Amino acid sequence: MNSRIAILAGVALALAGCTTAVIASNPLQARWNGKTAGSFFAAYGPPISDTAGMGGTTLYKWRGGFAKGKSCTVELTVNEAYRINTIRAVADRVDPKGGPTHCEKVLDAAS
Repeated sequence: MNSRIAILAGVALALAGCTTAVIASNPLQARWNGKTAGSFFAAYGPPISDTAGMGGTTLYKWRGGFAKGKSCTVELTVNEAYRINTIRAVADRVDPKGGPTHCEKVLDAAS
């Protein structure tokens, strides 16, 4: 009985140390998930805001890519190791011709 509890506790600890891998569902995620937030901000400028999240994460809001009345605003969820877990566009412009969005072009995510 005690060995079952010890094994169960060991499995629970091992699972608690796992992180969830986010599968890229768009070009921004494919380009930036897993990269350092420092490389993002060094390339495109500092965030406009940051908010502490759960589990040591930080939510950053970034805005840039101003051109011809267009801009791009994204939210980046960054883990304790300062790596991007998720990135999502909150203000973007779609290409009327079906090409990459403005954020995808600005943030080097256009294929």
